[in-house]
Amino acid sequence: MSQETIFMKSKGGGQYFKCQGDEVKIICLYEFNPLVERTRMRPDTLGKLACDPCTESEFREAEMRVARLLDLPVALSEATNRA
Repeated sequence: MSQETIFMKSKGGGQYFKCQGDEVKIICLYEFNPLVERTRMRPDTLGKLACDPCTESEFREAEMRVARLLDLPVALSEATNRA
């Protein structure tokens, strides 16, 4: 059974969340602590963070930005699709 994917971002836009069931991928764009994290979270916990919905493309853009901040390799196809 497939679960709906929900994309959210913090009010300030420094954190992005990709939620699918109880699994969450977190992107943090703060220069003092950039990170990519996968974790489990209860569905009601994200609601307590007062986040706003965002699009999948906004989330993907945040992934590319954090990859640059962390000097992670990015697949050429990913980079050209974002240009």
